[in-house]
Amino acid sequence: MNYTQGWWPWGGCETSSADVEAVEGECVGLMDPVDGTMVLGKPYQQILEVIAAENRLVTQGEDYSTIALMAPMGAGPRGLVGDRALHQLEGAFIGQYRANRSEIFPKIRLLLANTGHDGSKWQTTVEAVRKNAATGQTASPGQIVAVTGMGPSQQESIDAARALAKDPGIPMVADFITAAGFNTTGEIDDGGTIPGLTRTAVSTWAQLEAIADEFQKKKVGGNAALMWADVTPQGTKDLYARSLKDAFLDPKLGLKPYVDRSGLSFPFDPRGGSSLLRTISDTICGSKTDMIFYAGRQAFLPTFLKLLRGRPCRSTPITVVTGDDAQDQKADDPSLHDAEAPIKVMFVPLADPARLDHEDNPHRQLYREFRNEFVTAHHGVTFPAAHLGSGLAILSYDAVTAAATAVQKAAIGDNPAQLTLPSTAAVRGQLYLFTGTNVIRGASGAFTLDSRTGERVNVTMPKPVTIP
Repeated sequence: MNYTQGWWPWGGCETSSADVEAVEGECVGLMDPVDGTMVLGKPYQQILEVIAAENRLVTQGEDYSTIALMAPMGAGPRGLVGDRALHQLEGAFIGQYRANRSEIFPKIRLLLANTGHDGSKWQTTVEAVRKNAATGQTASPGQIVAVTGMGPSQQESIDAARALAKDPGIPMVADFITAAGFNTTGEIDDGGTIPGLTRTAVSTWAQLEAIADEFQKKKVGGNAALMWADVTPQGTKDLYARSLKDAFLDPKLGLKPYVDRSGLSFPFDPRGGSSLLRTISDTICGSKTDMIFYAGRQAFLPTFLKLLRGRPCRSTPITVVTGDDAQDQKADDPSLHDAEAPIKVMFVPLADPARLDHEDNPHRQLYREFRNEFVTAHHGVTFPAAHLGSGLAILSYDAVTAAATAVQKAAIGDNPAQLTLPSTAAVRGQLYLFTGTNVIRGASGAFTLDSRTGERVNVTMPKPVTIP
């Protein structure tokens, strides 16, 4: 539920932050939780209270820089990321908290930049962020020097990134954007480069590369039907789904021959509802199909799995191969536990707690340190360990950690004893120097950022998982 202009009897958003506006019934813009912890409604109140308490401590002096977390924030069925936005804020707070306990200058204040439940209000929010960003050679306390989050892989996120990249050139660290080319190169579309846009999530291409390597290693044969979406439920371009489709069909990757052998390719418009999914699941029975390469969102996967379970040829084993969004797929889904309809889902998780805590993870200790901090009480509040399951808290923590590390490195001048609050340009420059031995110690593992593309470069290769 959103407590917005239409709900409050006095007709405004419950905050004194000057850069929050009520737009189409939502409170969007740039907000400091110190100015009001009910601005996003009751579901967000507790996490906003925790961030507010930390911001109050940070702003007692003038030795702090400001990072803004930009994302769609809106719990409930209309929310683009639903309750996962809460997990994102919790992970961001842990990143802020650990940076502030590192005894490294400067401290970090965290602001929230809400682009609306579906990201469509990005213009209002970006305008507020740019107005509050540092524009000189050094920043003043309170000025924004970096943005994290950036929302999902959709057109609104691209437009927001391009606007932030303009003067003063605000550096960005995306957390769960994975679409191919959605980085510094700007190759996602024909709009040119996006200076300052980096990301800490593994790209869809790298995910499917890991699956292709697994197939080659295990000599997996058979064929696959391709199923793909072009648009989101809002009708805008679904860049995540499109990049999955392109990777499945990329001859260099090695998965295309599976599709060529089946000759089956199914376009899926999520606005068409479950009838489309039923037709696809039934049509698959017309030929020998071992796998379905699913280039779409997890939101539609439970329905599709249920239909696969009830298809005429349900006794034929089938594996749905897809991208990281499947991390939200419940492993105890009945459709995945029917002996008469053997179905599996295979994907590469961006941040799977079980995998990160496994003894074969060389960076297990990094995850454990984060996890232990996550379940420890902060400012009187404890976050549920179950919130780690979506992976969003982990990804958000990694993005804030990368940004905070860049801010703290940028504060050091020629003389290490002389520290200054860094400019956006200095922070942006530091993000492109995370290479070689200069690694970011994230909860999902140690990684660097490619100095040309801003892409995450893994110190260890990602691995696919299969459920159940």
